Amino acid sequence: MASEPFNPVRFTRNALLIGGGVGLCIWAWVALFQPNLFPKRFHTVQPGELYRAGKLTPAAVRTVVEERDIRTIVDLGAWTEGSREDRLAQRVADSLGVDRIRLNLHGDATGDPENYVRALKLVTDPTRQPVLLHCGAGTERTGCAIMLYRTIIQGEDADAAYDEAQRIGHSPTRNDKMRPTFDAVRPLVEAALTESTDPAPEG
Repeated sequence: MASEPFNPVRFTRNALLIGGGVGLCIWAWVALFQPNLFPKRFHTVQPGELYRAGKLTPAAVRTVVEERDIRTIVDLGAWTEGSREDRLAQRVADSLGVDRIRLNLHGDATGDPENYVRALKLVTDPTRQPVLLHCGAGTERTGCAIMLYRTIIQGEDADAAYDEAQRIGHSPTRNDKMRPTFDAVRPLVEAALTESTDPAPEG
């Protein structure tokens, strides 16, 4: 039986259909399935006490909360305050019986240092642990907060803490404000935490 002659139009059409199908599958995996199955930049900071991530889908929040027995979510500004996504995040936390505290910081890790003080007080409070700390990308605000935790609470070297931040996704060429912000707020945060743990004077 003689084979059909090569038809470039049919070949091109079939190639486009196959390529489009593959592209659609890849898009569906990246946009719809992967974020629900694998929480964005999820890492264990201190087992049973503190975990970190980027913004999470409702399904991913449920997974993390149920698998790690999360009691408190500290959100450093993953969503615009009052937005539909922000309200949804609150409803999800409420439905899971988890406290969600929002602390507004800028995406480059700058903002009111008092919010870093509050964040560290929350994540080190045994009555609130285990805690999930997250922001949008999980690299800048969260990265700076974890650097403060590593150095102030755990006594780690600042450069080692900064190396960890870069391994997880922080890029100094993309954001040159995170390390200077950490260097500037660290003594303020450390002083505030020391004052809050000092015994009250007698009298």
